[in-house]
Amino acid sequence: MPFTPFHLGPAFLLGELFEKKVNLFSILLASIIVDVRATYCLFAGCRPLHGPFHTFLSATVIAFLLSWLLFSQRQWLQKVTDKLRIEQTYSSLSIIIGSLIGTWSHVLLDSFLYTDIRPLWPLIANPLIGLTESGTLYLLCLLSFLPATGIYCCRYWKIT
Repeated sequence: MPFTPFHLGPAFLLGELFEKKVNLFSILLASIIVDVRATYCLFAGCRPLHGPFHTFLSATVIAFLLSWLLFSQRQWLQKVTDKLRIEQTYSSLSIIIGSLIGTWSHVLLDSFLYTDIRPLWPLIANPLIGLTESGTLYLLCLLSFLPATGIYCCRYWKIT
């Protein structure tokens, strides 16, 4: 994605659909944290832009590190989700699943668009490049945000 927040749409939708099984904080944060290096490189001018974080192997390592961090902060995060009326569990499993889905979905989505991504590293080839139009992918990301927002609003105001 040319703009990292596009990744939040699919992550938010998956987090809302699987609210009781997947930790929402972990899936949302994980879906954008993969771009930390790419954002730095965008401003610093280093290449390749996406680099080593955009592989499924690196995404897995990032997911477990993020899971550890979020699990250690679960009491504080529970207070935040309670105020937002989000029914969440902060079990290690729900956080790990959310983190893995978030990081892997990021790598997957970017793999369709960018030639400098090697999702299956150490393999050099990117078998996903060009399988879908960039406009279609952007639209999917934008449109997935709408039902996610609707689901959240219905839960927030207890509309059934």
